[in-house]
Amino acid sequence: MSVGRNNWAILINTTPKYMPLVEVQVVCIRRYAKELIDVPIFLATEMSPADPVVSRILEVDNLHLISLSESESDFLESRVAAFKYLPPDYDFVLPLQDDFWLDRAPDYAALKEALDIMTLDSNVQSIRLMPSPGPHESDLSYKGKRAWKILSEKDAYRFTFQATLWRRELYIEFLEAVINSAKSEYSLSSYTNWSKFCVRVNIAENAKGQAIFKDLCMSKGTTHLSIQREHKGSNAVFLAPWPYRPTAVVQGNLEPWAKEFMGREGF
Repeated sequence: MSVGRNNWAILINTTPKYMPLVEVQVVCIRRYAKELIDVPIFLATEMSPADPVVSRILEVDNLHLISLSESESDFLESRVAAFKYLPPDYDFVLPLQDDFWLDRAPDYAALKEALDIMTLDSNVQSIRLMPSPGPHESDLSYKGKRAWKILSEKDAYRFTFQATLWRRELYIEFLEAVINSAKSEYSLSSYTNWSKFCVRVNIAENAKGQAIFKDLCMSKGTTHLSIQREHKGSNAVFLAPWPYRPTAVVQGNLEPWAKEFMGREGF
């Protein structure tokens, strides 16, 4: 099977504030992941395709716009909507954060193996391609494959927004459950903006989100895998199947490394 086969897609959600960062993201994917030119990139946003930055991004090869309404533009709701609007042809989706930029060529062999696993084993619902965090040291190997570990209740992070291949249905079900669970907590909070609450409280990745993942996803007997981290150094992320530089923006400010990265890449 080819890593560029047509049953999976890349999905990026973003907002007007971060749209210039998406241009860096998609250009670097096409620049460094040349063997994935046949894999479509979908960009989900409430911004108009007539916007100059959006219009320029849409010139990137095999990139497609998913237009969201204002009511679908909140942090988690936009992700649910984008998954639902994706054409039905794609069995697996790789959702990516808009400010987590691909730094070099992916590990195509590992990426192909992950796709093969999901194709052949319907119990496998997600495979984390970025070991940050990696699986618990006592997690079992998947079918004797050293690189892939089966996530267990010992993992503090069973769900993460780090680059992860997903089957569509369970991803949607999980995020909708997180949204519904957090609504009552939001109503009692001092936040006046739902999206800001979701981000600051980190409702999908916090302890409550992890508990929902365990109860909803893992209790069904489904399997979730993560790539084994090669070593503890921070540069171990570059040995991952999807080797990116994470978190270009911290608390609203572009990180120094990100400014250097943009200059290096011609932005």
